Amino acid sequence: MVDAITEFVVGKIGNYLIEEASMFMAVKEDLEELKTELTCIHGYLKDVEAREREDEVSKEWSKLVLDFAYDVEDVLDTYHLKLEERSQRRGLRRLTNKIGRKMDAYSVVDDIKILKRRILDITRKRETYGIGGLKEPQGGGSTSSLRVRQLRRARSVDQEEVVVGLEDDAKILLEKLLDYYEKNRFIISIFGMGGLGKTALARKLYNSGDVKERFKYRAWTYVSQEYKTGDILMRIIRSLGMTSGEDLEKIRKFAEEELEVYLHGLLEGKKYLVVVDDIWEREAWESLKRALPCNHRGSRVIITTRIKAVAEGVDGRFYAHKLRFLTFEESWELFKQRAFRNIQRKDEDLLKTGKEMVQKCRGLPLCIVVLAGLLSRKTPSEWNDVCNSLWRRLKDDSIHVAPIVFDLSFKELRHESKLCFLYLSIFPEDYEIDLEKLIRLLVAEGFIQGDEEMMMEDVARYYIEELIDRSLLEAVRRERGKVMSCRIHDLLRDVAIKKSKELNFVNVYNDHVAQHSSTTCRREVVHHQVKRYSSEKRKNKRMRSFLNFGLYNLVGPDFETTKLLRVLDVRRLEVPSKIIGDQIHLRYLGIDSYFLRGIAAIISKLRFLQTLEAAYNYSIEETIDLRKLTSLRHVIGKFVGELLIGDAANLQTLRSICSDSWNKLKPELLINLRDLEIYDNYKSKEGRVSVSWASLTKLRNLRVLRLMANNGIYLSLKSEEAVRSMDVISSSLVSVTLDAITFQEDPMPFLQKMPRLEDLIFKNCDYWGGKMNVSEQGFGRLRKLQLVMKSLDELQIEEEAMPNLIELVVQTVGTKLIIPNRLRAFSEIHYYLEL
Repeated sequence: MVDAITEFVVGKIGNYLIEEASMFMAVKEDLEELKTELTCIHGYLKDVEAREREDEVSKEWSKLVLDFAYDVEDVLDTYHLKLEERSQRRGLRRLTNKIGRKMDAYSVVDDIKILKRRILDITRKRETYGIGGLKEPQGGGSTSSLRVRQLRRARSVDQEEVVVGLEDDAKILLEKLLDYYEKNRFIISIFGMGGLGKTALARKLYNSGDVKERFKYRAWTYVSQEYKTGDILMRIIRSLGMTSGEDLEKIRKFAEEELEVYLHGLLEGKKYLVVVDDIWEREAWESLKRALPCNHRGSRVIITTRIKAVAEGVDGRFYAHKLRFLTFEESWELFKQRAFRNIQRKDEDLLKTGKEMVQKCRGLPLCIVVLAGLLSRKTPSEWNDVCNSLWRRLKDDSIHVAPIVFDLSFKELRHESKLCFLYLSIFPEDYEIDLEKLIRLLVAEGFIQGDEEMMMEDVARYYIEELIDRSLLEAVRRERGKVMSCRIHDLLRDVAIKKSKELNFVNVYNDHVAQHSSTTCRREVVHHQVKRYSSEKRKNKRMRSFLNFGLYNLVGPDFETTKLLRVLDVRRLEVPSKIIGDQIHLRYLGIDSYFLRGIAAIISKLRFLQTLEAAYNYSIEETIDLRKLTSLRHVIGKFVGELLIGDAANLQTLRSICSDSWNKLKPELLINLRDLEIYDNYKSKEGRVSVSWASLTKLRNLRVLRLMANNGIYLSLKSEEAVRSMDVISSSLVSVTLDAITFQEDPMPFLQKMPRLEDLIFKNCDYWGGKMNVSEQGFGRLRKLQLVMKSLDELQIEEEAMPNLIELVVQTVGTKLIIPNRLRAFSEIHYYLEL
């Protein structure tokens, strides 16, 4: 695994030599030598780590290399920090810069000479103890994008998870869920060892069409070994979708007892289904059950757990269902679906080898799918090598094959994918990971390299999708064929945590498990109480990232000695503005919008910032000046005040910007913008603001557009300017959401020409023209159409229109619908007296 770190550092040296050549001119040759030596050592490491069992000498040597690689990174970043600090000085202090620069240059020369001596010593130790082979490293940064493009071609589109061997279980439990005669709250417990598919089965039931129809109010929450009852209750409340975003922020500050009362009030008198995933203790259920009403509406609760005593320890009416291991036939069927995706011809020898390995998985689904994911990327001739490796690692039949399969699959990953997998250890157990946020973090950490053909975000997505293809990561939610959220199984998360500790990669701090306190660990993550973290944590000058998943606290940790942060996610914390302003290397800043108000003036100093992510809990009324930040890639928040953006050619995400600010921007400078959200400023003195479609013509890469109003934006689609812009903007749009927009003419003739549009959503819109019409051949790719209209007399969809539509939702007041019969089968049509 050290090979992933060394390759990352080699790449970083290369980037510094290219991007900061003038800074490192005095030590350019020495840096080149360091890079060459480290590249060679990287090749030896790959040979060492490919061994079946790594000996103790090799392990110790690998630790020396790891420490060295981290020290190289520290020297480069510290020197860069000093130069940046000097460049920002003003007045008399600038007079000392010339002397200071010379001193810094002497210092870095000395540091790199010491590093050169150390790496030569490391090389001699390798030769003395005969560590590794004589293989030169194969490939490098130049082949990375080629590998990604190959991965891109190999991936199937929108692969859906398939549940094998659980059909009978699903049928039995579905009958229990839908039992019409059981009027009391009824609990279904699914139990069995990790990796058997408890969560997959629960999700299959939860997403069943019959279940969705029976239970209007559904919620999903997870518990795990590390839990806070308040967090669990909040997840249920949020999952129900009955509480507005503004109210969610208010109740987030409730005590547990208040949350119980609130949730009980939401569900009282309603037929509901709640899934409580991964319970480890009876106490967790005891703390939840008070919030779930015991009414006579036929409500249901599904519990998943590994522990039989928990499954059978719930009170009231319940049914405990034990999951079994798969039979060999079921195991083989599951294996075939995944392992043979890229193999056309399956000869007898290949089938025999596959069956031998499947037999060793002993019917554990997680083990089978990870093995299949590993083999799906190998040629038939390589299957025997994997099989032989399994046999060598199995001392006897008493050792289960699962940990060995997980380790083999991990070792097969390229170094970027290994770093992505290790990074998953930052998230709490059972956490649903937002994929876009994960991508932004990986890019900010410097783990991802793009090229002229692919942006870094696209490269990161393909590495993550590789982990999903290998079943090392589970896709949870998809939209338009893209994975939007994912989750790592706790058994695989244990693997990531173990390897992260070995590499001093991440230190997780929580209330339940005592973690080692390190002053050299690169990343610190808090899962619960920051107060305890702050009081017990020693200073860590080498920290590159701090992320908080914990509780709200008024005061955050002490970062006085930390100057090299690249990622700072301090939502729910207040951090002094000076601390943030000192983080010159910062690439990612996640912060509560409430606290952003206090550092608005500081943001402009973070000239390398790529992502500014302000939680939506408060509107940001201050002026935010980002004109100097030319590295910006993602700006997320609710910016009611003026948002100033300059030449941000890399900007891909901008949400939400008020219409006043948008009209003052120069869209021609935002050539890579993909995701845009504009809303009207209800406090604007100008009143209602007209948004011209033609103002978006420069955004040739725009994929997702949301227009949101409070007073009602008027959107003109019929003007000559709009017609001229049609071919420019519409060619890239995939999703359009129009919220509280007032239309002066039928928007359908304009919108239906968009060749790539897949989602079209109208929310609380007004149309005074009477009739909307979708003509023949309109919306060729549209998959989802949602119409929530305050006024609409008639909607007509002609017979051949929207051939790919799979979801039609209409919520309106007495609208006349003329739609093809083929669309009625899956349509949701609701009429309201009032909206």
